Amino acid sequence: MIEINRILCPIDFSDYSDHALKYAVKMAVWFDASVHVLHVMPQMLPSTVSPLSEASRELTLKSLSHAVDRRGRPDVIIEQELIESDEPAARILDRAEALDVDLIVTGSHGRAGMQRMLFGSVVESLLHRSHRPVLIIPKDVPAERLDRAALDTIVCGVDFGAASIAALAYALAIAEEADGRLTVLNVIEKPPEIEHPPTGPEYDVAVVRAEAEAAQLTKLHALVPNEARDYCTVETAVMEGGASRQLLRTAASVDADLIVLGVHGRSRLDLAFFGSNSKDIVTHAHCPVLVVPAGRRRSGLRAAS
Repeated sequence: MIEINRILCPIDFSDYSDHALKYAVKMAVWFDASVHVLHVMPQMLPSTVSPLSEASRELTLKSLSHAVDRRGRPDVIIEQELIESDEPAARILDRAEALDVDLIVTGSHGRAGMQRMLFGSVVESLLHRSHRPVLIIPKDVPAERLDRAALDTIVCGVDFGAASIAALAYALAIAEEADGRLTVLNVIEKPPEIEHPPTGPEYDVAVVRAEAEAAQLTKLHALVPNEARDYCTVETAVMEGGASRQLLRTAASVDADLIVLGVHGRSRLDLAFFGSNSKDIVTHAHCPVLVVPAGRRRSGLRAAS
């Protein structure tokens, strides 16, 4: 199964990053992992040139320690680090590689200390450039969900590509730890009758669509190991329409605590989930979103035929 041994949580002292740290610590408890809390502050002048720079560093260090103390637990090892840089995303990625982290947990909206973590800046850079899974806590998550920091109800999008298979491994691991409920969703974006045009007068669109849905359901079921069902409830579903829209609708209908999806590419033009839907999902989700790149560890899954 999936192993999560070290978690990187960049924070900027906003409420959003405080929530991210709360989720990071919860994941650490489940997977017996350590948490590395990182703050990237703007590059300061040497203290010999500006005494205010040293005072600013000391104040930032105190804020960092306070944030860690607020969310810390005696059963979780938490390290903290302060870096000065005007390129926060690059430094986060550098530390993720140097520490060989298994997961990055971040808020999607912050203050100037992290160049405002809006989608389109730091978070977008992490998604485009990270080769490690990124758990994003969006700005629109309801307060009651943030207070619980629950991950009991999960929706995972699967298009049978390598990235979504990797994402499913993470979704199963979290669902098992939470003793939760996982909905594995495939979306048929192109109607089957367009993929396979009518060949005669007896062609029945309803039959063709039903057969296509049944085939996808069979493939989804084959991806879930039987033993996983002993630890969590797994449901499979196939829908037609736009992938991001249907995944968000499904997440809303089951009151999901987490959406899990895979990304196929690493460039701005190729960041993808069922095509190019990752940005829409992260931007409009009302629950945390775990984005998993292709190639991550995914033992225990059978390939769909």
